[in-house]
Amino acid sequence: MIQSNELRIGNYVLCEGRLERLAMIDNKTSAVDVESTDVAQKGGIAFSNIQPISLTDDILRQCGFIYHDYFKFWQLVSGKDALRSEMDIDRDYNFIDFMRRPLVKKVTSLHQLQNIYFMLKGQELLFQQSATVDY
Repeated sequence: MIQSNELRIGNYVLCEGRLERLAMIDNKTSAVDVESTDVAQKGGIAFSNIQPISLTDDILRQCGFIYHDYFKFWQLVSGKDALRSEMDIDRDYNFIDFMRRPLVKKVTSLHQLQNIYFMLKGQELLFQQSATVDY
């Protein structure tokens, strides 16, 4: 279960075993709504039915990160020539600075990654949902 204060609208979570994007959070009733195509899914899903999506190499790839074998870290690059690094993450999923020192240790889930990116950049982290990855 995820605490309600860790969630934002737009976070991806596991909802009753399916990957879903949050559309509404209601702290009064301890429920959320998701952007589901299934009409039966909409309407008051309890926080107890929400689970985090574990951060894995496949999840980082779906967010646009590239792994550098030589340096042994993940990098999110931006710009036309893809040379500007927006964010670096080491193999233990720690956010690192340009000296490879950890800034945030042990990010364990996709919603945490999304929240950190939003706090730092002021925009949503792109996530390309892949049908081939197990959550």
